[in-house]
Amino acid sequence: MTNMVQAMEKYMSKLFKDGKAMFLAYDHGMEHGPTDFNDVNYDPCYIIDIALRNRFTGLILHKGLAEKYSENYAGRIPLILKLNGKDNIAKVPPFSPLICSVDYAVKLGAAAVGYTIYAGSPDEARALEEFCRIQEQARDYGLPIIAWMYPRGPFVQNDKDPLIVAYGARIGLEVGADILKVKYTGSSGTFHRVVEMAGRAKVVCAGGLDTNPQTFLEQTREVLEAGACGVAVGRNIWQSEYPDRIAKALESLIFKSASASKAIEALH
Repeated sequence: MTNMVQAMEKYMSKLFKDGKAMFLAYDHGMEHGPTDFNDVNYDPCYIIDIALRNRFTGLILHKGLAEKYSENYAGRIPLILKLNGKDNIAKVPPFSPLICSVDYAVKLGAAAVGYTIYAGSPDEARALEEFCRIQEQARDYGLPIIAWMYPRGPFVQNDKDPLIVAYGARIGLEVGADILKVKYTGSSGTFHRVVEMAGRAKVVCAGGLDTNPQTFLEQTREVLEAGACGVAVGRNIWQSEYPDRIAKALESLIFKSASASKAIEALH
């Protein structure tokens, strides 16, 4: 167990700078489809270049992009390999099946693996069983595991309800996740409860926050003040006409503890 923990700490150190994380997510092609893309950001090379130009500490990809674009990022930014995924075509209760193994993620050079759990879904039990298996496999390699904790389904009326988000965070801690990717709850006070429920698991706030850059940065400041260690963002960055400006503003918030107003100055 000691060797396993030491190996995981080695990988965790790659994903953080001074205990802070700034992940760029690009798993949207499968999850959301062409509606998320324009004539620039459909190209993985464009997104990878954004990650490399800025201080992102991890790049989140599915295995197909990790395979085919490894020459663009390998050795330059840590890979977070998303192990499960679903499309948005089938209108069925939310469940995201495995599409990549931990073994293959290691072959692709992953520094961490990720898995989405839709707590509250009718298929929640299947997801928890899968997560249990991959969590233990990841431990064999000393790999950290990130859990996308997204309460969703017919039993969840509001997936941003602070109590529901906090419950999801607690489930993630209990099943062995090292990092929890959760939704913004609307205020620093309510998000603080989410961080408390996460215990010793680290919390990053999911992207998809307000699309207005200024509001997005203000919300990011709130989640950091509530105890989150960073963000895992995608569309807030690469759907913007000025992705580097927003990335620089995020850097000042996360790594320099800048105020929201100071970070907003980087947008101009």
